Amino acid sequence: MPPVDTKGPGPYKVLSTIADEVEAFWRDRPDLSAGSGDPPRSQEGYFLFEEYDESRGLVRYRPLLTAAPAEVLESLATSRPDQVRERAWLVIYYGIILASLRLNTTEIEKTRSRLRANLWLAFNDTRLLLEPSDPNIQALAFLACHVYPFTTPSLCWMLLSNACRMLRALAVNQKVAEPETKERRIILFWHLNTLEKAMMLIFPWPGAFHRTMYNNIPLPTLTQILPSQPQVGTDRRPSLFGAHWMQQSFILSKVMTDIWLALDEDDARAQRAAKQALDASYREAMQVLEAAALAETPLLDPAGARSLQIGLLYTRFQYYGAEIVLTRGSSQEATFCHNESLKMLRLLSDLVTDEEEPYIGVTWQMLYFPWAPFLVLFGSITSSERTGRTFENEQALEAMELLPTYFRNMSLRCVEARRLEKMAAATVQRARSVLYPEETLPKIDSSKDEQLPEMRSLPTPSLSINGAGSAPSPASTALHGGTAQQESTNEHADMPGAGPWLWGDMGMLPQAWPSGFEDSLFDDPVFDWFAWEGQT
Repeated sequence: MPPVDTKGPGPYKVLSTIADEVEAFWRDRPDLSAGSGDPPRSQEGYFLFEEYDESRGLVRYRPLLTAAPAEVLESLATSRPDQVRERAWLVIYYGIILASLRLNTTEIEKTRSRLRANLWLAFNDTRLLLEPSDPNIQALAFLACHVYPFTTPSLCWMLLSNACRMLRALAVNQKVAEPETKERRIILFWHLNTLEKAMMLIFPWPGAFHRTMYNNIPLPTLTQILPSQPQVGTDRRPSLFGAHWMQQSFILSKVMTDIWLALDEDDARAQRAAKQALDASYREAMQVLEAAALAETPLLDPAGARSLQIGLLYTRFQYYGAEIVLTRGSSQEATFCHNESLKMLRLLSDLVTDEEEPYIGVTWQMLYFPWAPFLVLFGSITSSERTGRTFENEQALEAMELLPTYFRNMSLRCVEARRLEKMAAATVQRARSVLYPEETLPKIDSSKDEQLPEMRSLPTPSLSINGAGSAPSPASTALHGGTAQQESTNEHADMPGAGPWLWGDMGMLPQAWPSGFEDSLFDDPVFDWFAWEGQT
């Protein structure tokens, strides 16, 4: 049997990453050792936190999660985690608390470390990854969507894909299943499908749910969705708007599948049909949701009313993102794609909130989806044929400057946003130097590595083998191994780091990038987030 490669791409690397994370976390952690002021531990080693009673979260986080059994809720409410037999509920429980903590005080960081220790202890059970069950599926999906460090590209992709495969193994539409179980799994299928298809447009990789599965799995009705839809307001009341919002998200996931397949097949006719379907879906969704919000808002408190408005904003955010992914490779749609990119980035400030919101994207979606419009505008500014201080380019720069601020606000809850803020700031700096070359640049001592973190953190675009300026579709890039190769050219042969990982290897400030080389890189940027994660 050949040796297992734990360094190349694929599931072995991801599993190795998890194992390394566990080992590194528990090794040399004096802050977690027993000492004065430490919270008590259970017999199996779980830290106990009487001030955090989040067992209600195992119900609150529906519809992605079904409610935990009564005995699980009782054990957690009375600080007896050892008595919870299914580790999946512990993973979700500690993940809920972790996702709710802000990153602003030393004391909170100590609590976060202990909670992560609890989560890793609960996750240290191979059955979570190998045994198909409703709790295991929900635990993997929750980690992939909400809990750092699982929201890094490779881990969230692996966990969500594994959850999808588990659900397939359980037979979603099994005839012999009890009606309640069958209905619950149908709803769970559409939730996972919505997450997976959105992920496929961000991380260019084929999913586990095939298009033909829709033929045998019906869309849930509003009556079926209503008991498990998100709750709004300070009193957490059910919302008919929420049921409509979920149903429209399910419908959008089918359109996203059409988009991915059209890009994968490089079929212009299929791409036009997908755009028409997306436009029709968006119009119908906004008509339904705006009417539902208008009827329900007078019945809600201010927090609930704001949640409905955020739900409408996020629907626009998803639509703009899908439109940009679909049209950014088309020269005929260049102006349209540029305008949609401006609109999407201008929504970001209204999507950041200090409160827990039911109608907003999962963590990785909020972190990585804005990069498509961001680089579309960057390409507009740095393209040799459009370079100049035009009104359009100044508008593009203003919109780009919104992304670092957005990540800075996101970093109060998500560590990953800090790295992305540096990436965005470095790219904005380069765009500004193109429009305003006369501005004085800061003096940098290149001998100090810590002054150059943003360049080593920049994501890597995948480049086409068919010619400069023509990047492959996300799907076709994925199906050929996830990484496209860069064509060598005499013009760029002597550039530092010339090759597939151009940004990561250059090791220089944005102002020093060779003039004109962005033309072939950013005309249609396709991220390989997995390669970027490996570099950083």
